[in-house]
Amino acid sequence: MKPSSEDKLRVKELTALIQIHSYRYHVLDEPEIKDSEYDRLFQKLLLLEEKFPELLAISSPTQRVGSKPASGFKKITHGSPMLSLENAFSVKDLKDFDRRVKERLTNTESLDYCCELKLDGVAVNLFYKKGKLDKAATRGDGSVGEDITHNIKTLPSVPLELLKGSNNKGIPNSLEVRGEVFIESSKFESINKTSKESGKKIFANPRNAAAGSLRQLDPKITASRPLKLFIHGYGSADSTDKNIPDNQYEVLQLFQSWGLPVNPETKVVRGIDECINYFLNIEGIRKKLAYEIDGVVYKVNRFNLQKKLGQVARAPRWAIARKFPAETGKTVVNSISFQVGRLGSITPVADLKPVKIGGVTISNASLHNFDEVNRLDVRKGDSVIVKRAGDVIPQITKVDNRNRIKRSSKTKPPKECPSCGSKLARDEGAIALRCLETQSCPAQLLEMIKHFVSRNAMNIEGLGEKILQQLIEKELIKDFAGLYELQERDLIQLEGFAFKSASNLINSIEGSKDTSLQRFIYALGIREVGETTALNLALNYSDVESLMESNREDLIEINDIGPVAADFIIEYFSNENSVDLITKLLSFGFKLSPPKKDTHPIFSGKTVVITGSFSSFSRNRLKEELINKGAKVTSSVSMKTNLLISGEKPGSKLTKASELGISVLTEQELIDLLN
Repeated sequence: MKPSSEDKLRVKELTALIQIHSYRYHVLDEPEIKDSEYDRLFQKLLLLEEKFPELLAISSPTQRVGSKPASGFKKITHGSPMLSLENAFSVKDLKDFDRRVKERLTNTESLDYCCELKLDGVAVNLFYKKGKLDKAATRGDGSVGEDITHNIKTLPSVPLELLKGSNNKGIPNSLEVRGEVFIESSKFESINKTSKESGKKIFANPRNAAAGSLRQLDPKITASRPLKLFIHGYGSADSTDKNIPDNQYEVLQLFQSWGLPVNPETKVVRGIDECINYFLNIEGIRKKLAYEIDGVVYKVNRFNLQKKLGQVARAPRWAIARKFPAETGKTVVNSISFQVGRLGSITPVADLKPVKIGGVTISNASLHNFDEVNRLDVRKGDSVIVKRAGDVIPQITKVDNRNRIKRSSKTKPPKECPSCGSKLARDEGAIALRCLETQSCPAQLLEMIKHFVSRNAMNIEGLGEKILQQLIEKELIKDFAGLYELQERDLIQLEGFAFKSASNLINSIEGSKDTSLQRFIYALGIREVGETTALNLALNYSDVESLMESNREDLIEINDIGPVAADFIIEYFSNENSVDLITKLLSFGFKLSPPKKDTHPIFSGKTVVITGSFSSFSRNRLKEELINKGAKVTSSVSMKTNLLISGEKPGSKLTKASELGISVLTEQELIDLLN
């Protein structure tokens, strides 16, 4: 089954939303959503990528653990990756996890699980040398984090020197332990009260406050915050004593004997039914705890079994987090408006009477499309139930008709674009209405330029939405090219600009001219062309001019590009306005470097097919690597196929390759070859 255009668009939307909120969560420490929402969003993307492996992009959030560390702090490389966890949202999910574990271990008996509370805090990594605290880091991107040693040392609960336990276990020469920094609920309220009285920033929740406190450049500020720490595992150890326990629970007890704080609710149980009982017990005492938790973590207790189970790209196969149900709230719809997206799609949005759910104030909710509006029959003035889960923007799950205003009108789709007033069209077979005026529509123009200057595109710092709105309103820019014609005198007339800030922005715009070909292609905002597709185009075309002259047949032969995407690319470059815009952009002296190909004699010029699943990398990442090595990757085995790369559960492609006498490489053979 091949993905539809809507499936591809949904993957792109989910990827973009996850990246935005991952950046706000991990880098800016300004989250807009609760973790349960982020997890649901992440789960949706995972399910789509599992259903359609060809949509799994090298830049997908599922292939990574966290986000890029913020600037301003030194970087520290973790001894072993700090992985995220898969999530379970029901008893069925938990039992499925237990079943998968047993299948991999070929074991039908009940297993021991170490059960731990999932604190709503900030993950940290502590390094001890000869028993003394050497350095500390945040999770960062899972491999490299920010150096927060000066701040961690201010936590009273963190031992600067480990105590030798009464059990006489030797302390390793080097030890890497993982934990969670948090703030107790009552202390959080005090911090916000003090901040409000002094006119300072109010934190959205305790996790936000803990993250902001850890990232202070001045340790005195961190020391003034009531931060605490619980250790929940370790990354690596160089032991002088070989008697380190062989399981998670006993290691935590050993850490506690060394003076490291461990959560007292940690418990080891036998079998999945006891895991379920543990969750129910914690759910019952949750509100009595001094700190916030958002679920329970289960880990296969024995380390030798953990090692045998291994891990996938971002998560271990031996652990899972059971999350608490999402919280809901009741409020009133003040009005329903219609937003115009970058590609002209019209999205209905409910403006809500502000309601606090899970510690976050909600004031609007996306209604996604007009089928959803009709299904809910949501109207202005309705009382509605809002759930903070399932989508990045809170979702209306139900309308309470008992309090409906008499003679209220059904919400009807607009006939004209709310931004430019042009007539709306509906794509064949699609739900969404669309404005076709592109750059002539102010709302689309704003979204297009926002995309063009964004971090993963041209990466022009200092061009926020408010500044772009002013530039458009004052007609200082009418398209992307207008940015490169701006001068300092144009910017100084805008609100909030002085000579220095104007000069900095001009320099930032000028610096964006030296970039990669794939970033430039992605920045153009061609429909169906995301970051991965842009990279594939850049790998196959050495410059923009060659790409503009491409034909449909050649495009379809490129990885990740099907007939729909090929048609949109051809349509874009056939448009006279697009050609004029690109020609004008290039006249400003852009230096667009194509991706460097690292050809390999085994793969260069060969036709390769991939089948099965892989534990060390995603199929899409493998595709990109093979293309970079000079291979042509196709989807089906034929007489033209030179090589088949086979992972787990390869299916009929392996059988056909064997019948045709085609060479086959296993995952490990491929890794050895590339190394």
